[in-house]
Amino acid sequence: MALSQRFSDVTYDIVHVSSLEVNRKYPIVKAERVRTRYGETILLSIRDLLGLSVSDLTPQLLKVFLPKLYVMVFQDEDISSINEGQVV
Repeated sequence: MALSQRFSDVTYDIVHVSSLEVNRKYPIVKAERVRTRYGETILLSIRDLLGLSVSDLTPQLLKVFLPKLYVMVFQDEDISSINEGQVV
């Protein structure tokens, strides 16, 4: 597959946490602890059930970096539980 095609196949948007709506449920698909140039943080992959992709009518995948204070909230066991589908 050509490199340009792989870039076109990226199907997620990185959004700022402030752009998410309050009191709206966003299912977490994956959680990971990442290191950025600003330090360690939590990166969540979430589904936007109302923002359907026009091409195939599937929920849009969003990625959001949580504020640094949430690094202490998410333990490694919590992240594993989320990624294994044990926590909804």
